[in-house]
Amino acid sequence: MLSRRDLLSSAVVGRAAAPEAGQSSDRSNQEIVQALKDLRSAITAPQSFPEIARVRTKQIEFLRGQGKFPDFIEVGIDTWFGVYDWHVRHLQPIALGRDPSGRYTIALLTTTLILRVDSDQNFIGVPFDTAR
Repeated sequence: MLSRRDLLSSAVVGRAAAPEAGQSSDRSNQEIVQALKDLRSAITAPQSFPEIARVRTKQIEFLRGQGKFPDFIEVGIDTWFGVYDWHVRHLQPIALGRDPSGRYTIALLTTTLILRVDSDQNFIGVPFDTAR
C-alpha cells in the first residue's frame, strides 16, 4: 500500500510532467504540420530540371520547326550523365542501348540521345530524324 506522502509526491511529479508532455506534443504537431506544408510546396511548385534543360530546349526548337520531337540528338559525356542522373533522381525508367555503330544511347521522352565521347563534355548536337 502507498503512503500518503508517496501518493502526493507522485501526483505532483505527474502534474509537473504533464505540461511538458503537452508542450512536446504541441512541438511535434507543429513539426508535422510544417513538414506537410513543405511537402505541399514541393509538389505544387513549378519544376525546373537543370540536368535536362539544354536538351529540352533543343527538343522544343525542333518540335516548333518540324511539328514533332526529334528522333536523335548527339550529346557529350556531361550532358549524358546529367540526363542519366535526372532519370535516377526522379525515379524514371532508364532505357539504355547501343546504336548500330556501337555508341551508347539513352531515351529522353521520345528522343534517343547518342553519346559522343569524342566531343566536348557539354556538347549537344543538332537534333535529327535519321540515324547518322
